[in-house]
Amino acid sequence: MKRKLYPLSSCSYLLFAIFLLLLFPVLPSFSQTYTINFTGSPPAPGSGAANNNDNGGTVGIEAGVKFRVTQIGTITAIRFYKGNTDQGAHVGSLWLSDGTLLGQVTFTGETGAGGWKEQAFTTPITVSPGNTYVATYYSDEGYYAVTNNYFTSNVGTNPLIAICNCDGTNPFNGVYDYTNGPVFPGSSFNASNYWVDVRFAPTFPLPVTLSDLKAVTSNKDVTVSWKTSSENNNKGFEVQRSNNGADWYSLGFVNGFGESTVIKDYSYTDRNLAPGLYYYRLNQKDFDGRSKISPVVTANVAGKGQVSLFQNYPNPFKGTSAIRFDLPTTQKIRLSVLDITGREVRVLTDKLSEAGTHQVSISSDGLGRQLYIIRLQTESGILTRKMLVE
Repeated sequence: MKRKLYPLSSCSYLLFAIFLLLLFPVLPSFSQTYTINFTGSPPAPGSGAANNNDNGGTVGIEAGVKFRVTQIGTITAIRFYKGNTDQGAHVGSLWLSDGTLLGQVTFTGETGAGGWKEQAFTTPITVSPGNTYVATYYSDEGYYAVTNNYFTSNVGTNPLIAICNCDGTNPFNGVYDYTNGPVFPGSSFNASNYWVDVRFAPTFPLPVTLSDLKAVTSNKDVTVSWKTSSENNNKGFEVQRSNNGADWYSLGFVNGFGESTVIKDYSYTDRNLAPGLYYYRLNQKDFDGRSKISPVVTANVAGKGQVSLFQNYPNPFKGTSAIRFDLPTTQKIRLSVLDITGREVRVLTDKLSEAGTHQVSISSDGLGRQLYIIRLQTESGILTRKMLVE
């Protein structure tokens, strides 16, 4: 952002420093870290549920959780919940969902008492949206804590989400394997939570003037709201949505105040969405053309949906138009454009797509002035709409 410089007296410098100290509490902290926000509490350290052992101490166990992040950052430590009886050795690991080992650490300095135990990696491990990660710990005596039937929905809040068993691309969570050493676990039972966690330190690429970014669901609508504590040369915010945390498209633009030294409130409502998990972020733009991407927030729209293909808007059009389609489940789809003879002239998307509302932009460049057919091919059938290019 462009900043104007004015000569300051000694008194002005003092007043400015006092102002920064007063302002600081509302600014994001670069040192803030997060753990998965599990709902409910783990079993008491002395209870049977915290001291499970299916093998009588003869075989160890690797237990873990699958999770995703909604913004770039680092995993700084592995955490697990320990029962009082579990006095053996423990090794924490971080993996990609394909079994690639990203980092491993041996727990040290554990006391006899049960409860949450945490061990930091020597070097933090970079993680990013769009990937699924698995955090595990190996217990050489085979003890583990468990709560059954836990991952029936996504658990946690931005920026860490433990995925549910309803996710079509990752059909189970709560993973384990009986083993004599640390391994990537491939088994699951009753959507169980083995109370394994991580510590995540996000990277904040947005200026610290942004605060209180959140997404709140109301029926089929999601309202994204945020505050700024100060603005300089701020043109405004492009609100972006994603269905997977990796592929983004624009929903609309909210004008900024340009110059401000007081708290300003903003919001944008994304309406009439199909059931699914949605990711939102802001692309803050200056008047000089520069832009910065915000952290990511998520919202879940509940309910049962259906496959729908909506009329492109605007229609007729010249330039660009938006095509919306809804999916009730994660599935392979192909969205394409046909001419009036039925010949496919353009493929807009052809991939595995997540449940929820999707939007694709189409350009009239390369298309003649005539009638076309938009075709959506899904696992349940084919839907079409007419589209006119002027």
